[in-house]
Amino acid sequence: MHGEVLSRQLDYWRKQLQDVPRLDLLTDYPRPAIQSYKGATQSLILSKELSQALKAFSQQQGVTLFMTLLAAFGVLLHRYSNQEDIVVGTPIANRNRAEIEGLIGFFVNTLVLRTNLEAIALLQNY
Repeated sequence: MHGEVLSRQLDYWRKQLQDVPRLDLLTDYPRPAIQSYKGATQSLILSKELSQALKAFSQQQGVTLFMTLLAAFGVLLHRYSNQEDIVVGTPIANRNRAEIEGLIGFFVNTLVLRTNLEAIALLQNY
């Protein structure tokens, strides 16, 4: 039974994530022949006023602050890449069972969030 359920779930996600495009951003230098996958981080501190305004906007729209910021990030990536299909990975705690909430350790998976920005592209051409 579990194997059949897992198989259906894997089939579903394979279909959802098929043909995921590589984000094609303009860069200062060409991509290396062999990717290192070494990245960097960039921190940004928002003012208290802007943070409160973003939280209020999110509540008015009935979404979380994370979803508001993810949407803004998606639009930014669309602007820089001119791509309508944006895929972003985000870490999740993966503690979806009460029995493991108290365990010590680093339980993290990456959740793939795929956003279709075709409507934004159509508005830009209007």
